[in-house]
Amino acid sequence: MRSRKEQFGRFGRLIAVALVFGFAALWQAMPALAHGGAELTVTPATVAPGGTIQVKAEGVEAGEEFTITLEGLKGEVALGVVTVGDDEDFHEDYTLPADIQPGVYQVTAVSGEGEALTAELTVEAGATGEETSAMPEPSAELMQLDRSKSVGEWAVVIVGLLLSAGVGLALVIKK
Repeated sequence: MRSRKEQFGRFGRLIAVALVFGFAALWQAMPALAHGGAELTVTPATVAPGGTIQVKAEGVEAGEEFTITLEGLKGEVALGVVTVGDDEDFHEDYTLPADIQPGVYQVTAVSGEGEALTAELTVEAGATGEETSAMPEPSAELMQLDRSKSVGEWAVVIVGLLLSAGVGLALVIKK
């Protein structure tokens, strides 16, 4: 029969190997940060209903297709679809609906792979003299949350679980 010291030493090596593989998986899942991330900008940042905005993205993959939407408290408006050129960016002009309510909106560009870029846009009251409401109106509509996790996030969770299990088992064996 093995002594507790031998069992603990063997278990310690097993945890060390698990940690090495966990960190290797985490390292592989990390995005390359050398070129920076993709960025979405909207100009002008403030516009009246029926006005025109330019949506520009830089650092996106050439040939990729993005669906552009305008999202606010009262719903979503599809603006169009754009395909990224060879220069790894796009810029496209869109006209907002004339009946859009004043407020703060998110301009969202979603790729076919589900990657999303967002930028903020403020829609001001038009020439009719309406004032922008400071408080959003309550709604019974359910909020949609993106709960998807990247491979890197899952790797961090798994490594954390393995570490917790290893430390717990080491403490139990030590007693």
